Amino acid sequence: MGYLEHVTGPNERWDHLAYRYYGDANRTSPIIKANRELFGDALGPIPATLPVGLTLRIPILDPEPLADELLPPWKRGEAA
Repeated sequence: MGYLEHVTGPNERWDHLAYRYYGDANRTSPIIKANRELFGDALGPIPATLPVGLTLRIPILDPEPLADELLPPWKRGEAA
């Protein structure tokens, strides 16, 4: 798995980064897991708002597959 680097700015949060990089504010887990060591104890709390100037690793994820029924007919894997 590859990573991008991101240097945090003012008032950035995990959900901001998830939305920016993955298009989904709920996909914070991969980013938090990739950077957990920056916040000490594995069971301790992590900050909701990130400090300015922190360099984070952003995992490059495979896109989540869409359910066929959500795709328009011409993009479904059905044979004509």
